[in-house]
Formats: sequence, structure tokens, C-alpha cells
Amino acid sequence: LNVDLIIRNVPHLPEWGQEVLGTDQILVSSGQAGYLAFALSSLGVTTNLIGNVGKDLYGDQIIADLCRFGLDTSGVDTDPNHPTGIAVAIVRPDGERAFVTNLGSMAAFEKRHIEQRWSMLKESSLVALVGLFMLPGLGIEGAVDILSRAHGEGKVTMLDTGWDPDNWPDSTIQGIRRLLQNVRLFLPNLDEATAITGETTVERALDQLESMGPELVVIKCGAEGSYARINKKTIHVEARPVSVFDAVGAGDVFNAGLITALRWGWPIDACMGFGNTASSLYISRSEDRFPKLERVLSTARSTYSFIPDTQ
Repeated sequence: LNVDLIIRNVPHLPEWGQEVLGTDQILVSSGQAGYLAFALSSLGVTTNLIGNVGKDLYGDQIIADLCRFGLDTSGVDTDPNHPTGIAVAIVRPDGERAFVTNLGSMAAFEKRHIEQRWSMLKESSLVALVGLFMLPGLGIEGAVDILSRAHGEGKVTMLDTGWDPDNWPDSTIQGIRRLLQNVRLFLPNLDEATAITGETTVERALDQLESMGPELVVIKCGAEGSYARINKKTIHVEARPVSVFDAVGAGDVFNAGLITALRWGWPIDACMGFGNTASSLYISRSEDRFPKLERVLSTARSTYSFIPDTQ
């Protein structure tokens, strides 16, 4: 959980000592857990959230926004010793983005924060760990402990690591391989998938990731849509073309759509189409960005012929 200061329509990143201009800005409650929770709530999925914020203005904003979306904030610690994390998101005119982040309170989040609230996980059929590299106090070893425990209790375990700011050293890749042994659903984007596997194509990355343990791997490829691997079968669902406002949080909204449809027992291609649709609506809006269930359903059915008529 952090806030994003998003500056849009930046033509290129500046050189040191130089400056470039954007044409729009907004400060929003965010973080991968935040975006995922907002999107799931908007789709009508009851969601418990565990995280932390600082005892400051930004932390107050995040708590207020979570409440506004009807989310339970009892699992969110307020840390008086660290500021709320902030990411500056720089967005190109085509929607692609780059980030500079100060972790703040996220750096102080540890395994004990989850263990103290294990009862919240016991109520859940799916346990999602997102933004792993923004939580160095948890780390890969802590993540292995948490997901192996949840996996052992019969939960559907989901992982979306995000990008590694240390640029994927061998020790991290080996740790991710161990972590994936306790993950049923792995949802990287293409850059993350190729960094973990060392492969240069989606098909080969899917081969490698499936062999590491997940039952279902879905790689998010932006304008190229999404690719899934399950039971050694590859499924590709094209993206829904839209005009991009900005893509910050797009992958998290895709994750929310995919999870929602999986809970209904839909075929994998339909789940991916639903995720693509939720994400496409989100990235094309400047306000009220997290789409509601009925809008996503109607849009998905008008876009993809294989979306079921019933939930």
C-alpha cells in the first residue's frame, strides 16, 4: 500500500541535471495490493486486505479510500515510525510507465503482520501475495513460509511479484523458483516472465514457468493481450483495443477480473477475456476508473464470443 503521484504525457525520461514536462498529474491511493483490492471490490468480490501505511496524511488518504470502496481496514497497520510509501509514476503518451519509489512503511512490513491476522486468511478461498519486491522485510523466505502454509491449508495461492528493482540477481531468481512450488496461480507480465526464465519468447517462458509448479500461469502482454499455460496447453486471448489514458495499475485490474471469473468456474479463455476487459475499461478512463461488474460483463460479452451468458 502506497500512494502514486502520476505525471502523464511525459515524452521521455530526463537525463541527470535536466528536466522534461508532463501535462497532467494526480495523487492516488495505490500499491499492487491497493489497486487489486479496489478492483475486486468494484467487481463485487469480498476482499480482506493485510498491509501497512504510515501515520500521516497519505496513510489517512489510503485508509479513507479503502473504506470508500467498502473494504475492511482492520488488517492495515498504521506505523508511527515510517512515512507512507510513495511512487512517482512517469507515463508516456502511449500509456507505458516507469516508477521511482520510496518504500517508506512498506519496508517495515514483515511476516508477523500476516501471521497475526491469519484468521483473516482462514476465511478466504484465495490468498494473493502481490508486490513482493516492495516488501523487503517480508522477503522471499517469508513469502515461501506464508504461501506454503496457505497452500497446505488448501487455499488457492496467487502470486504477482512485480518488477525487481535490484534487476533479478541469480539468488532472487532461485528464490522465486522455490516460491512458485507453493503457487497455484502465477500472474507476471512479459518483462517479469522473461527476467525470471531467461527466455525471450512467451511460449518458452510459459514452458519454464509451468515446470516450476503453478497449475496456471498467465502472462500479461499489454496490447498483445494475455497468454496462459495450463495442462501444457497454451491459450492466447487478444487485447480489447482502447485509447489509453494511463496504464498504471492495469495489471492489477486484469488480475482482479481474472480472479473474479475463475471463482465462477469459467473456462480459462473466458477468464482472460474478462480480465482483459476489466483492464481495458480501467486504462481508458480518467475518472471512476475501477469498472463495476455489470459494465465489465456487458462489454466482455460484446467483445469476445466465448464469454458465458451466465456467471
